[in-house]
Amino acid sequence: MIGFLDSGIGGINVLVECAKMFNEDFVFLCDNKNAPYGNKSLRKLKKITKNNIDYLVAHYQISICVIACNTISYTIGEELQNEYKDIKIVLTKFDEKRVKNLSKDILFFATKNTIKNNKYIQTQIREQGNFALYIKNLPKNIDKNIKNLEKIDNYIKKPLSNKRFRNVKTIVLGCTHFCVIKNNIKKFLPDIDFYEYECEVAQKVMKLTQSQTTSTFEIVLTNFDYKTYLQLKTYLFDRLKAFKRFDFF
Repeated sequence: MIGFLDSGIGGINVLVECAKMFNEDFVFLCDNKNAPYGNKSLRKLKKITKNNIDYLVAHYQISICVIACNTISYTIGEELQNEYKDIKIVLTKFDEKRVKNLSKDILFFATKNTIKNNKYIQTQIREQGNFALYIKNLPKNIDKNIKNLEKIDNYIKKPLSNKRFRNVKTIVLGCTHFCVIKNNIKKFLPDIDFYEYECEVAQKVMKLTQSQTTSTFEIVLTNFDYKTYLQLKTYLFDRLKAFKRFDFF
């Protein structure tokens, strides 16, 4: 079984890319109790993440844990890989070599923790004149408004309309939640391209798995409430329903 870990709905985008490529038994842990992650101390992040991984190992016997969260991947991801030897930890990160080949005028759109702790992003800003942007509590607000994403415009309009971003050609989405709001972003930066890397992560996971004929899915909440559970399940189903081999839902 493969476990996925995130603070909210964004991590499901990584799970979906895996499910498109191969069949497996999947469990997605949504840590809504501790959301959002982007403004937490590294010490706190490590404690809650280890608790969540240990829970998935104990209750689901996972052999692979996909950290479907950029904040964790970029802050404590390598520590987790070094600490857990009995399971494989896969991080959700962009390919720095691929980003290097992009044109200039790049906007790294991520959480505060990711921007602050990513030396590559800091170098890109300092030496290449690229930009970074975080919007406080945006991932949590995406979770809250997943059924009415037009409300997200209220949070992103002013920051994205900044004159500094007028010539931006590519946005590197440094948070899995932000894949959900690409159409919203396009309203304010209509000519930009998106750099996404869920497929790259899924390919890494696929190399670690053995093929099977069907897939199963389970969703776990750290603070259970039926509305959030149904919201996550519906979002997952909507992303997969176009693929006939997932009609067992």
